[in-house]
Amino acid sequence: METTCLPFASYLEDLIQQRQYVKVQYFSDLHELITLDALFVKLSDPGDGALALLSSGEQIAVSQLASAGGRFAPAYQGYELYCETCDF
Repeated sequence: METTCLPFASYLEDLIQQRQYVKVQYFSDLHELITLDALFVKLSDPGDGALALLSSGEQIAVSQLASAGGRFAPAYQGYELYCETCDF
Protein backbone atom coordinates (compact mmCIF):
# COMPACT_ATOMS: atom_id res chain seq x y z
CA MET A 1 0.00 0.00 0.00
CA GLU A 2 1.24 3.51 -0.75
CA THR A 3 2.31 5.54 2.25
CA THR A 4 0.01 8.40 1.21
CA CYS A 5 -2.98 6.08 1.74
CA LEU A 6 -1.89 4.75 5.13
CA PRO A 7 -3.80 7.31 7.21
CA PHE A 8 -6.96 6.56 5.18
CA ALA A 9 -6.38 2.81 5.54
CA SER A 10 -6.08 3.30 9.30
CA TYR A 11 -9.34 5.23 9.22
CA LEU A 12 -11.00 2.32 7.36
CA GLU A 13 -9.65 -0.11 9.97
CA ASP A 14 -11.21 2.09 12.65
CA LEU A 15 -14.54 1.93 10.81
CA ILE A 16 -14.29 -1.87 10.79
CA GLN A 17 -13.78 -1.87 14.57
CA GLN A 18 -16.70 0.54 15.14
CA ARG A 19 -19.14 -1.75 13.30
CA GLN A 20 -21.43 1.13 12.37
CA TYR A 21 -23.17 1.78 9.10
CA VAL A 22 -21.61 4.70 7.25
CA LYS A 23 -22.20 6.37 3.93
CA VAL A 24 -19.80 4.95 1.34
CA GLN A 25 -19.13 6.55 -2.02
CA TYR A 26 -17.04 4.89 -4.68
CA PHE A 27 -16.56 4.84 -8.42
CA SER A 28 -17.62 1.75 -10.35
CA ASP A 29 -15.64 0.30 -13.24
CA LEU A 30 -17.91 2.40 -15.48
CA HIS A 31 -16.93 5.57 -13.55
CA GLU A 32 -20.37 5.89 -11.94
CA LEU A 33 -20.43 7.40 -8.46
CA ILE A 34 -22.17 4.82 -6.26
CA THR A 35 -23.52 5.88 -2.86
CA LEU A 36 -24.72 3.41 -0.24
CA ASP A 37 -24.85 2.81 3.49
CA ALA A 38 -22.85 -0.20 4.63
CA LEU A 39 -20.54 -1.65 7.25
CA PHE A 40 -16.88 -2.08 6.44
CA VAL A 41 -16.19 -5.75 7.19
CA LYS A 42 -12.60 -6.36 6.14
CA LEU A 43 -9.60 -4.91 4.32
CA SER A 44 -7.40 -7.22 2.32
CA ASP A 45 -4.54 -6.93 -0.14
CA PRO A 46 -4.49 -9.83 -2.58
CA GLY A 47 -1.42 -8.36 -4.25
CA ASP A 48 -2.97 -6.14 -6.88
CA GLY A 49 -4.20 -3.39 -4.53
CA ALA A 50 -6.12 -3.13 -1.29
CA LEU A 51 -9.77 -4.20 -1.28
CA ALA A 52 -12.54 -3.24 1.13
CA LEU A 53 -15.28 -5.78 1.78
CA LEU A 54 -18.64 -4.24 2.68
CA SER A 55 -21.55 -5.83 4.52
CA SER A 56 -23.57 -5.53 1.31
CA GLY A 57 -21.17 -7.98 -0.34
CA GLU A 58 -19.34 -5.51 -2.57
CA GLN A 59 -15.58 -5.71 -2.78
CA ILE A 60 -14.28 -2.28 -3.64
CA ALA A 61 -10.73 -1.36 -4.54
CA VAL A 62 -9.61 1.16 -1.94
CA SER A 63 -8.28 3.26 -4.82
CA GLN A 64 -11.90 3.61 -6.07
CA LEU A 65 -13.28 4.83 -2.73
CA ALA A 66 -14.22 8.49 -2.86
CA SER A 67 -15.41 8.76 0.75
CA ALA A 68 -16.38 6.72 3.77
CA GLY A 69 -18.20 7.95 6.84
CA GLY A 70 -17.77 11.60 5.90
CA ARG A 71 -14.05 11.47 5.18
CA PHE A 72 -12.75 11.75 1.65
CA ALA A 73 -9.97 9.52 0.37
CA PRO A 74 -6.64 11.25 -0.36
CA ALA A 75 -7.25 11.20 -4.12
CA TYR A 76 -10.58 13.02 -3.63
CA GLN A 77 -9.62 15.78 -1.17
CA GLY A 78 -11.63 18.88 -2.01
CA TYR A 79 -14.27 16.83 -3.83
CA GLU A 80 -16.96 17.79 -1.29
CA LEU A 81 -17.30 21.14 -3.07
CA TYR A 82 -18.68 19.28 -6.10
CA CYS A 83 -20.48 16.43 -4.38
CA GLU A 84 -24.26 16.78 -4.70
CA THR A 85 -24.98 13.58 -2.74
CA CYS A 86 -22.85 14.44 0.28
CA ASP A 87 -24.74 15.06 3.49
CA PHE A 88 -21.90 14.99 5.95
